[in-house]
Amino acid sequence: MTRRNLLVAFVFVVLACGKRGDPRPPVPIIPKATSDLVVTQRADQVILSWSYPSLTTAGRGLTDIGRINVLRYTEELPAATVGRDPNTILPGDVDPTVPEPVTLFSKIPTIPQAQFARLSTRIDSIEKANLATATAGSRLIYADTPPFRSPSGRPMRVTYAVVTEGGTSKSDISNLAIIVPLPVATPPAGLTATARPEGVILGWETPKTSVRGEEAPVIEGYHIYRTAPGEALNDFATPINNAPVKGTTYTDVPPYGEHEYRVSAVAISGKPSIQSAASAPVRAAFKDLVPPPVPASVTPLLETNRVRLLWDPVEAGDLQGYLVYRIEGRFRLKLSPNPIAETNFTDISIDIGIPYFYEITAIDKSGNESKAVKSETIIVPKTP
Repeated sequence: MTRRNLLVAFVFVVLACGKRGDPRPPVPIIPKATSDLVVTQRADQVILSWSYPSLTTAGRGLTDIGRINVLRYTEELPAATVGRDPNTILPGDVDPTVPEPVTLFSKIPTIPQAQFARLSTRIDSIEKANLATATAGSRLIYADTPPFRSPSGRPMRVTYAVVTEGGTSKSDISNLAIIVPLPVATPPAGLTATARPEGVILGWETPKTSVRGEEAPVIEGYHIYRTAPGEALNDFATPINNAPVKGTTYTDVPPYGEHEYRVSAVAISGKPSIQSAASAPVRAAFKDLVPPPVPASVTPLLETNRVRLLWDPVEAGDLQGYLVYRIEGRFRLKLSPNPIAETNFTDISIDIGIPYFYEITAIDKSGNESKAVKSETIIVPKTP
């Protein structure tokens, strides 16, 4: 082989080694299925909430969401379980504290996810352009108005799921969120909030009708909500009471300041929560309304053309000082325009030969004034 042929062969081998193979197919971008879908009923709406989709099945960030589909499956209570004979119900068969539709459905198995995928209906979708308006914090919110009763009047059970579409792929069906809608009450009316030394006293009226007006409302108790003035109330907000309030009054002991209150009527306090819409808000300013203790005693000392007063100190962490009053007949004169820190005071404005007695009160930094301790009556005699 000549040197020229060897050079050509070498160049061919080098070029052949740099040739690229067939490109690998792109990894499909599949949104990860939602796993924290929850539901709650507010008034006649079922509110769905779930985390904003952010990951693919490969664990990478999801950057392109086309839409999120909302799926629903409704089932009516079987006729055989409606109007069960109380004589056939065994102890422990039903919970008398739980509304009957919920109790009866608890005996019926829920639909499996695979069967839900075949039987459910897409009731709506949140398009990409509308995702921002449907987002609250890190979660998406969707409101549905499902049937409460079947055409034959039977209770309904409603099952929800969501599916995220991204690019050309879509996620698996989310976890199933199940609820038995109930006839919740209209919002409690007549809410009042009165600040007193022991706290803010709330009172309201018992709702008499359900939100759709078809049957009597189911009321287990009430939830109390406290927010900053003007702050919107979240549908999944946590009430300040640990358990439903059974009556129509409640005493809250909030931090000092102005607060806004709302009350809702609760049909079921467990999960999912079912309750009325919140009442109209009312405001109350809570501050320290408890006065400091009364000074134990006051002693007047007669001096030349004056009276010197001595009293016992008061133990109070927020004490501002003391106020001194002089009483002559029906007249009560305030001798200290501003609270004084000392536990003594000299009155040099007396009239000779006129009977007086004095009162001392304690006042705290919130302006709460104690009751008065009275001195004995004294008369400053004329100087010989």
